[in-house]
Amino acid sequence: IGNDIYIQKLTSQAKVYQKPKSDLLASLKIIIRTVAGIIVPLAGLLFYTMATNTSLGYEDIVKATTGAMIGIIPSGLFLLTSMALAVGVIRLAQNNTLVQELYCIEMLARVDMLCLDKTGTITDGTMSVHSTVELERYDKLSTKNIVSAMINALNDTNLTSQALLDRFGDAKRIRHKNTIPFSSARKFSAVEFEKYGTFVLGAPEYVLKNQYPETIKVQVNRFAEEGFRVLCIARTDEPITDDYTFKTLTPISLITIEDTIRPDAEDTIKYFKENQVGIKVISGDNPVTVSKIAQRVGIVDADKYISLEGLSDKDVVRAAGIYTIFGRVSPGQKRLLIESLKNNGHTVAMTGDGVNDILALKEADTSVAMASGSEAARNVSHLVLLDSNFSSMPKVVSEGRRVINNVQKVAVLFLTKNIFTLLLIIIAIARRGVYPIQPSQLILIDYLVIGIPALILALESNNKRVEGNFLLNVIKKSLPGALVVMINSLIVFGFASVLEMNQLQTSTIIVISATFTSLLVLLRLSLPFNRVRRTVYVLMILAFVASIIYLPSFFNYAPFFTQEYYPVDPLTVPQSLLLLSISQAAFPMMYILSNITRWTKEVISSMINKISELH
Repeated sequence: IGNDIYIQKLTSQAKVYQKPKSDLLASLKIIIRTVAGIIVPLAGLLFYTMATNTSLGYEDIVKATTGAMIGIIPSGLFLLTSMALAVGVIRLAQNNTLVQELYCIEMLARVDMLCLDKTGTITDGTMSVHSTVELERYDKLSTKNIVSAMINALNDTNLTSQALLDRFGDAKRIRHKNTIPFSSARKFSAVEFEKYGTFVLGAPEYVLKNQYPETIKVQVNRFAEEGFRVLCIARTDEPITDDYTFKTLTPISLITIEDTIRPDAEDTIKYFKENQVGIKVISGDNPVTVSKIAQRVGIVDADKYISLEGLSDKDVVRAAGIYTIFGRVSPGQKRLLIESLKNNGHTVAMTGDGVNDILALKEADTSVAMASGSEAARNVSHLVLLDSNFSSMPKVVSEGRRVINNVQKVAVLFLTKNIFTLLLIIIAIARRGVYPIQPSQLILIDYLVIGIPALILALESNNKRVEGNFLLNVIKKSLPGALVVMINSLIVFGFASVLEMNQLQTSTIIVISATFTSLLVLLRLSLPFNRVRRTVYVLMILAFVASIIYLPSFFNYAPFFTQEYYPVDPLTVPQSLLLLSISQAAFPMMYILSNITRWTKEVISSMINKISELH
């Protein structure tokens, strides 16, 4: 009663809230906190440097400092990430999937191990009685009447009871004294009738226990190898006691039950196999039966099965990495299996629909419940399949991959600008000179490189598996472009006096080369082109060229030729050639730096792996 109810005990263990273990969320927090920590000291130092070492007026110093601060803030990154996740939620809803935790979409993208409960996933949850085998004749009642009377007495509503009801009916009613309801721990139920003794119905090894004859065991194994679930009916004259045990039991009949395999289960399993997602089947049924069903739908290594009945926690942990099919699993063992797989470096998704799946669903990185399952399972899950259709899972995983891969692409565009801005601030402070970029000069990068393309890239389809740390992946792809901008800026500073460049001409060359380099970063992210990406990229290039030629005053650039409405010295031919030269050198430099960055990451990863192995 109350807190002692079985389902209440499981639910109370699953009630502890766990924050989403989101690499994306953690990375975004690191970026924001890092920027927040350095932006004020850098602004103060840059302002002081320009005020004490340059002849700029107060207004120009404020503009330059503001341009640096705006450039270092990843404005819009959080908004675009939230938008991409929100669109993912809407798309999943259109595919009959309810998202209950926003950042679980990321974990979907990283899943490399999927744990299934056989019932409701591989099978559609319906069962039918295949055959009845009489072991010892009981003259007073037939098997049909025994089962029918037990159904009336127990009043169970599970799938097995429904299959028995469909086959044997509920016409027979016999007065009973006591009952043992079915539970997943006992795996049997029993009814004590007034005139006929006690009948026990359940899994043969749990019903007969130490009284399990070898002849019956052979028959049960043969049925299990054919993919059938087997129930045993046994009788005793002993009454039901508080310890739910019987000294002597006489086997009466075996009943074989057939699960209905989903017609689309094989295609769904094939999808996960092709996308390098491993599959484990965790079930309370006989492992031989589960293994045969798993083999029929094409699960890899489905012949590697084990029964977890009576195994210690250490044995369960050891078995997690060896076997594919786990039978006779208790709720606690399900959770332990999930925990073991996570400790072995896997990102684990768990699907389930019953009360016994609650602890495992709570432990998994991503949990998926069937709407037709128990309310408790739905409440603790990150996702709920509203149509209770396992074939929806590929769409769910694909949507998670689309969101995270695209957010990762978009973040590269943001961080390229943020990193090269930080490098230019450091150069300005070190040179005791002027920070070369003003706020209006960043508009082309913000709109033509980040704003419009990022919006398109964030919503595209992308089913590539997500690997590695989000922040490290983004920095690795952002760093080459940012370093190219820094190198080009140093070259411009070096030629400034030789080519007699004023401050506006210097900043114009740096900003145009930085925008061009950022467009090269966008090009790398957009390849291979499709029609949409090609159209967007070409339009951005044309808009960039048109802007620097026809609207130099709006963006505060030095023009390429004299314009009456903008009386500023245009770029000279040598200065234009310098801009052309560093722009042409940007692509090979970025290629070389990308290879160096990739090689460095591989070396560091190898060192970390060796240290981990030694540890």
